[in-house]
Amino acid sequence: MATKKSIWILIGLVAIMAWTLGSATQASAKTYTMKCRETGQQGKVNVIEVGDVPGHIVAVGEQTGVLSCDDGSIATTSTKFMTDQTKGSGKAYYYWMVTYEDGSTTCSKGINTLTTNPDGKTVKWEFTGEYIMGTGRFQGIQGSASGAGKRLTPTPGPGAQFYYDSTITYTLPSK
Repeated sequence: MATKKSIWILIGLVAIMAWTLGSATQASAKTYTMKCRETGQQGKVNVIEVGDVPGHIVAVGEQTGVLSCDDGSIATTSTKFMTDQTKGSGKAYYYWMVTYEDGSTTCSKGINTLTTNPDGKTVKWEFTGEYIMGTGRFQGIQGSASGAGKRLTPTPGPGAQFYYDSTITYTLPSK
């Protein structure tokens, strides 16, 4: 028959084992950081003049591109965005879908600050975003991306070429 002391010893051992196993599981989650460049083209863009001040527009659109990262990863991208800008400067809110060569995907959302360049036609972009889902090898992804880029042809409208340089940091759950 078990004594009170032996029951407390057993409970203590179980607690220590649970803490040790929990620490080992957390320690095996790994954080990755990559530097990437995306290049692409804006496809569909619907632009509406607001009419309150000259050059104030709202737009919704889609752009596609290719992502190349310093770890050797290559992926295709599809970004859906909404903007509110005056003479090229303003904010854009986006959802960024990335599909890697092995079929794994990530999706992030974020905000892009648009600033008209001195030429008055092209726009530089600075963005931050966070991962909201992943599939395949990215199942359970958590993390963020930030960076900057430029639209290389006059705004607004479809057909514009662009690039982004980004730093991506993410953690995957242990397997």
